[in-house]
Order: sequence, then structure tokens, then C-alpha cells
Amino acid sequence: MNSKGRILVVDDNRSVVRIIEVLLQREGFETLTAFDGLEGLQKAREEKPDLIILDVVMPRMDGYEVCRLLQDGADTASIPVLMLTVIGQLDDPALDDRAIEAHIQERMEGFEAGAVDFLSKPIKARSLLHRVKTLLWFDGFPMEGSEFGQEEPEERLLLQRD
Repeated sequence: MNSKGRILVVDDNRSVVRIIEVLLQREGFETLTAFDGLEGLQKAREEKPDLIILDVVMPRMDGYEVCRLLQDGADTASIPVLMLTVIGQLDDPALDDRAIEAHIQERMEGFEAGAVDFLSKPIKARSLLHRVKTLLWFDGFPMEGSEFGQEEPEERLLLQRD
């Protein structure tokens, strides 16, 4: 089977990495994995993936710093980065003003570091796949016609707070 793209998944929670890895492989993507920020940065520099899914809070180097360093590298600056966060969705009725402000600040910091998109945990499988396919399409990969917009059950990945 031809790969639809190579995706580096970086998160210190091994279960999260494995779930995302299986989901992406099932859809035909080649996956690479790393379990902390420093390892993720090294793999990104060595492997030059087509997309990086990067957790924000990790040991040895956080996702923001990884993203900044990738943006500074001539050979990694063009790799799109999708950041994962534990701060909730804005449509969550449980969010108070302080949580909404934290949500906005986190995203602003990520975008300033070079991230192109964010997903909040817990992540729905369909949302993750749509974001991945869209980001790769923007990066020049062909988008699949019928599969891309196809409705799927509301599958929830077990990607809770670390």
C-alpha cells in the first residue's frame, strides 16, 4: 500500500501515541513516533515528516520550544505542526472566563511558535483525521474525494489529560 504521507506523532503519553499511530496507519499513513520534545525534534530533523502531531506539555522540551526550533531550521520550517492540548474546547459549557483566556493564550503562543492548527484532548478520531488530511492537502498531498467527507460514527479516542 502506498503511504498517504509520513506523520510524526510526539507525546509523552505512550497510550496516546499508540492510539493515534493505529488510527493513522489504518487510514494508510506512515507513522513515526517520539515520546518527549527532544526526541521529537531529533526525529523531525532526521526524518523530515510531512506533518507533525505535537503535544504541548512534555518532558525535556515542551511543544512550543520544539515548534520554534523547527521553524528556525531551513529543512524543517515548512513542516506543518498540529499541536495537541489539554485545555478544553471553546464550546465546552464548563469553561469559565479564566479557562477561556488560558485557551486563547495557549493557542496564540502555539501559533507564534509556528503551529498551524490545534486539537484539544479528548480528541475525536474523525476530527483528527480531517485535520490531518486537510493539512496534508494544503501541503500538496492529494485529498481523497469520497472518503474525506464521509460521515463516521462519533468515535472518541482515549486521549484524556496526562
